[in-house]
Amino acid sequence: MKLSFKDTKLLLICSGALLVLTAVMFLVEFETTRPWKGIQRDFAELDKKLTEEALAKTQPLPDSEAKDDEIKRLTKHAEELKSFIPTIKQTWLTQFDTADRCTTCHLGIELPQFADSEQPFTSHPGNHIAPDRHTIDTFGCVICHEGQPVGLTVEEAHGQNHHNWMAPLLAGKRAESSCEACHPMGSDIAKNAIMTDAPSFTAGRNLYLESNCLGCHVAKGYRRDAGIGPTLTKLNTKANPAWTASWIKNPKGFLAKTVMPDFELEDEKIVAITAYLHSLSKTESANSTARKNIDNKEAIARGKAKLTDLGCLGCHTEDGKDTGFGPDLKRVAEKTTPEWLFSWIEDPKKYWPESNMPNLRVPEDEAQDLVAYLSTLKSTETAAAEPSMDKMLVEKGMALAKDTGCTGCHSIADFGLGYNAPAHDGIGQKRADELVFADTKIDKTLADWLQLKVRNPRSFNTKEMPTLMPNFGLSEEEAEDLLTFLLSIRERNNIPAEYIKPLTVSTTPAVAGEVLIQENNCTGCHRIKGEGGTIGPDLGFQGQRINPKWMTEFLMQPTKIRPEGIEPTRMPTFDFTEEEAATLSAYFADQSKVSYPYYAPDKKEFVAADREKAWKIYFQTFSCQSCHSWNGQGGIVGPDQSDLAKRLRADWVKQYLANPQKFIADVQMPNFEMYPDELEILTDLIMSFNEIPAPVWEQIKKRWDDELLAKQAAAMRAE
Repeated sequence: MKLSFKDTKLLLICSGALLVLTAVMFLVEFETTRPWKGIQRDFAELDKKLTEEALAKTQPLPDSEAKDDEIKRLTKHAEELKSFIPTIKQTWLTQFDTADRCTTCHLGIELPQFADSEQPFTSHPGNHIAPDRHTIDTFGCVICHEGQPVGLTVEEAHGQNHHNWMAPLLAGKRAESSCEACHPMGSDIAKNAIMTDAPSFTAGRNLYLESNCLGCHVAKGYRRDAGIGPTLTKLNTKANPAWTASWIKNPKGFLAKTVMPDFELEDEKIVAITAYLHSLSKTESANSTARKNIDNKEAIARGKAKLTDLGCLGCHTEDGKDTGFGPDLKRVAEKTTPEWLFSWIEDPKKYWPESNMPNLRVPEDEAQDLVAYLSTLKSTETAAAEPSMDKMLVEKGMALAKDTGCTGCHSIADFGLGYNAPAHDGIGQKRADELVFADTKIDKTLADWLQLKVRNPRSFNTKEMPTLMPNFGLSEEEAEDLLTFLLSIRERNNIPAEYIKPLTVSTTPAVAGEVLIQENNCTGCHRIKGEGGTIGPDLGFQGQRINPKWMTEFLMQPTKIRPEGIEPTRMPTFDFTEEEAATLSAYFADQSKVSYPYYAPDKKEFVAADREKAWKIYFQTFSCQSCHSWNGQGGIVGPDQSDLAKRLRADWVKQYLANPQKFIADVQMPNFEMYPDELEILTDLIMSFNEIPAPVWEQIKKRWDDELLAKQAAAMRAE
């Protein structure tokens, strides 16, 4: 049947109307069922429930103005929830030229009452969100957590399934990788520095630096150590080839905590590298001086005691646990020869100039005793073996040593230190299509790739692209921490200058000194800021006590202060430069919050009567000379006092004399409970000692000694 024009027009109008109605219904349905709206309605229900529970807990409380105000607040909030309408929440971050809609779903992020709720309603963990730190108005969520800030669905906003997104969501502790964008933590800050509320980033950074990843990889803002591993040019003077081969094959089998990773090399490659390294130097001939006390039981006993007396155990352990700053010594005799040990003890930097090991200034006889003891520390005999000198094998080993990355940590012959792996610049923002996943079964994301790469690098090995990266034996937790740090190495050029707030300034004494203290393991012997060893004196109040000018000179060229019989340990020589020594002096002054530089107060002139009284207090009232010496004459319990004016700050001397136990609880120095005038005059006398000529001192001491003897004789006659 043929429709008339009028009927056709009517049909088209009806069809159009039906189409419009369908579209409107679809749009209404779509608008009312948007995921974020459902989330907000669920949040409103949860908010209502928590508000009712809070009211129920508040009403039975004793009457008070605070109770009334809280009930009014909760009641008002409950009424507001009745008219709740879902709306898009948007924070406009003008400094970043971006809109952040994350709180459209994460509605409880700043509300502590939602701390126990599930995502997306839970409040932010930790102390990150606070008016004096970060607020949603100024930082939003995207600055730290990345993601797509205008997205309104999980897939759109988080982007975790978009493998080539430059900025997928950083969830949980991985968000700590963003902290470094505003709070730089480069190489000028101590390895063990802690970024508060970023424990995973801190642990990952420490692991990255301590494992010497910078030996093979360049990373902007970070520099590698001069040499984290010893020179291998003179290896043949130190170890035999059998030990070297076993070490390359399984480093952690010898030292459990060694930084040296496992290169998972085939035996034939290990043999070649061993041959090359041992071809670089000659075996050291037997030395009668070094071996003088070998197998001498008395010398071995003296050496064992001397190991403690010299403070060696401040850096080393000898229990096999390898938990010290330096290597464990339990099996040191399997690795080294007596000749090498003797030479090393005499001067470590002669063998390895970049070594952290200081010069202990050990006399020859003590070095012989130490060698005798250390030569007993072994669990098995290492079979002696001559290195192979096969030219082709040595050449193969040379190529392998270079290609394997040995020069990332060690200087070898003419090679020096060198990089042999891709730069890490921008590693935290690589796209998945830039990575080689080989035959791995992991998700094609940067985070999954990095996590497997640091735990099992050989998973990516292919014939076309062999993997050279060694295995560091990381735990799952360590791998996650290292991943967090690696994700921080990304370009963040959009951070406004006013958001950049370094937590520490590397040029300040507090930071530069901390680096030196860590690099030289000062806390192995000394307590600093309440932590460290007890071999040397507590340095917690060092800045308050010591004249920084004297300290700078002492650090550059240390001398023994306390008598040998009382304190056998002596401060070793670290070869500090004047700048480094001055930095440490400034550091301790800064820690004690005292003036730096220090200007000694004007010397007080003694009138004859006061000087006589002062000497009487010193020699008779408190008998100071019984414990202390002057230029080596006198007692041997306390330190020599002849140079106290150079060493100590006068105001500290006075405080110490008033109450020694205030500074050192178990100090032998008694509290004499001096009168104020005694404190004043004795302090002035002690601080003038360095100006007294030796002949004058001897005359003064003789006079008071004679007077004391006369009094004792008179007392005996009276009896």
